[in-house]
Amino acid sequence: MLIRIGSSDNSRVRLVRKLGTKKGRTAERKFVIEGLNLVREAVTESLDIDFIMIPDDFDSSEGSDISGLISFTRECIDSPDLKVCMVPAKLFSGITDARAGIGILAVLKMPEADISDIYSLPLDSNILVLDRIQDPGNIGTMIRTAAAAGYGMIIAVKGTADIYSAKVLRATAGMIFDIPFVYIGSASELADLMRKAGKRIVVTDPAGGRPYYEEDLRAGIALVIGNEGNGISSEIMALADVRVTLPMKGSTESLNAAAAAAILMYEAVRQ
Repeated sequence: MLIRIGSSDNSRVRLVRKLGTKKGRTAERKFVIEGLNLVREAVTESLDIDFIMIPDDFDSSEGSDISGLISFTRECIDSPDLKVCMVPAKLFSGITDARAGIGILAVLKMPEADISDIYSLPLDSNILVLDRIQDPGNIGTMIRTAAAAGYGMIIAVKGTADIYSAKVLRATAGMIFDIPFVYIGSASELADLMRKAGKRIVVTDPAGGRPYYEEDLRAGIALVIGNEGNGISSEIMALADVRVTLPMKGSTESLNAAAAAAILMYEAVRQ
């Protein structure tokens, strides 16, 4: 169903602007996704889409998949289950986070993931824990890797950047929809949760860890990746059941957080 919007004061336009901030997303319990790949994935997965928004010149948008964008957009317009709002191109470009020519965005309701979902996972499933990770690219890459490596859930400790920001969502390349994601408030909450779920807490410890390939990381672990600048908090380090290190040659002191996470998550697949 197509809805034509001409005013910048329209309630849906104002909502998209509001959702550009974490405060707005938290208040509305909604978020924005941008671009053909993410919107198409949301439609395919039958997610709770509030509405889709396109510019009135969507059929002249830039990009390598312009024919795909045009075809998909027309399918959405023809669908009785989707609301597609068409706005002036200049207005559309002013409310998107990405470059001009993105062509399409959608407003989704946040999934009501619950921390208790961890108890529904198979006992041998692995979990990724993000301890105050800040870089959107790192978060997005780790979400993609966790989903690809078969991890069952991602838990973010308070202080981790908002996964529903446009930059993080783009970096996930749609994989955000393939793995449950929840926030927790503290290390003590993490400890209680992992104890009840029967997961071993694995941390990276450059000073006191064993080489990662000498530890059993195949199943039933909660792999913690720490803040880019400060590493894992002392409170979570104290909870560790397993401490691993990634051996490095020369003067290299550390790896990028997402690179280290990928190595460790895929070690479980290799083992």
